[in-house]
Amino acid sequence: MSVHLQPAGLQSAGILPEPALSIAPNESTIHLGWPGLDPIDPSLDVMVFDHSGSVTGVGGTDPIGNRFNEAAMALQLVSRWSTTKRSKAAVVHFDQPSIADSGVVPLNGRLGRLMSSLRVPLGAYGTSELSPSLFTAERLAARYADHVRRLTIFSDFALTDADPSAIFNRLAQFPGQVHAVVLRAAPPFDLAADNISITRISHDDPPGALAAALHRSLTATRRGRRLSPQHESRTYPSIPPLSPGNPA
Repeated sequence: MSVHLQPAGLQSAGILPEPALSIAPNESTIHLGWPGLDPIDPSLDVMVFDHSGSVTGVGGTDPIGNRFNEAAMALQLVSRWSTTKRSKAAVVHFDQPSIADSGVVPLNGRLGRLMSSLRVPLGAYGTSELSPSLFTAERLAARYADHVRRLTIFSDFALTDADPSAIFNRLAQFPGQVHAVVLRAAPPFDLAADNISITRISHDDPPGALAAALHRSLTATRRGRRLSPQHESRTYPSIPPLSPGNPA
């Protein structure tokens, strides 16, 4: 089964809960490249998912939820090559508070909490405000201040926050790299900042484009990582190492 972000006419409008992933997506047609060895310094990747109607509704940017399948693919690949607890990840949802948030999970063990969080949460009302989930991500970053911290946001960035400029300022001040994975929309000009990189996922991108974007985030400071020849020709932004001892 190949996975692709595309519109689907069989899902009704609005926010519907999606079943948790229980098995790895088929990787037979998607090759993400070797994720490399564990980083020298511990790292934390926080992934934030937008479930607003413009993403999940009919005609939205990802109505069939393939962003979760592709995210799972990237996480499971990195997990298979993680032998220490230095690589960690967390899933956070736009709707806060959310019982579906995973908390911080080391990637060298069982990923059940991460996998069960890769879905639209039950009871989600589909907020388009980034501020609540960004606050949660900021708290995690503060709690893991001794880690290299990265924030990857999956959204169309059609934000309805009362003060969007304040949100973009907070992203620019996040204590680590911010990777904005923009789903089938034009990236806002306000995303321009030294610590922010942008990947735009378009309707006609090949299967695995979102998985490749997350793969780049997760492996940014892992040693010897190699990106997939299938995707390295795409114009992805560079996500540089965040400490001198961590080659990408």
